[in-house]
Amino acid sequence: MEKDIKALLVFYGITLPVSLIMELILIYTGAGIFMSLLMWVPGITGIICANVFYPKQKAIGLTFKIKPLYVIAAFVIPVLYLVPSYLVSWLILKDPTAGLDVVAGSISGGMAGDAPAWIVILISLPLLFFASAMTATGEELGWRGFAYPVLQRVYGPKRAVLINSFIWALWHIPMMIGGVYQAAVNPVYGVISFIVMVMLISICFCWTRSVSGSVIPAIILHSVHNAIDQAYLQPLSTDAKVPYLAGEQGILTILFAAIISVIVILSWSRKLKASSK
Repeated sequence: MEKDIKALLVFYGITLPVSLIMELILIYTGAGIFMSLLMWVPGITGIICANVFYPKQKAIGLTFKIKPLYVIAAFVIPVLYLVPSYLVSWLILKDPTAGLDVVAGSISGGMAGDAPAWIVILISLPLLFFASAMTATGEELGWRGFAYPVLQRVYGPKRAVLINSFIWALWHIPMMIGGVYQAAVNPVYGVISFIVMVMLISICFCWTRSVSGSVIPAIILHSVHNAIDQAYLQPLSTDAKVPYLAGEQGILTILFAAIISVIVILSWSRKLKASSK
């Protein structure tokens, strides 16, 4: 227990101040490279802490021995809370959406030429997923790979999820206030709704880490979330009110995420009860 607490203090004691410095540089310069570097701060810190405090253990859960069910769930869960919320928001706002040609042009940087939009989008799916995974991996190796299992041993699963998700949410706030991340809505509403949203989806992230014994499903979940939301659904939206309804600060996405989180909690609770017998 004492070693676990020390490991957490070192992990968060390094990750949070270094991240804040990186965020301030990002806000000041606007250079995207600092966003990528920032997302790897938790991962690099987690890898170092794992090797220092638990050298003979697979402390960050980087194993591919996973039940297919959890891999499938990681791919499907973000689709279930993102896609329906955007569809409903488009119907409510009568948003005509930008069209597939605009999305294809955005994805390809205007280099797709005369290629049909649906082909560009189809080909881009695995490419964007792997591009998203390059940065999402950095976050997940730290937040879920290293920190969550240690938090669970010290505080139990419920409090561990709350601590893990709240710190993860706060980690994003300087970027939001600085206008370099999710800055399309009222700042006060944006920060509050974002914290709620992150704490809900974190339940799914922590669940995959706990039940699978691996960080890979959390990496997949994070990568799919970022790719679908940022590369496809946001560019399709034309109405400025859409972010209030759908996306990481959207009330509809929060509602769909809450439903999924309740289902995950019920399933997780049954598994915990079964394993304790």
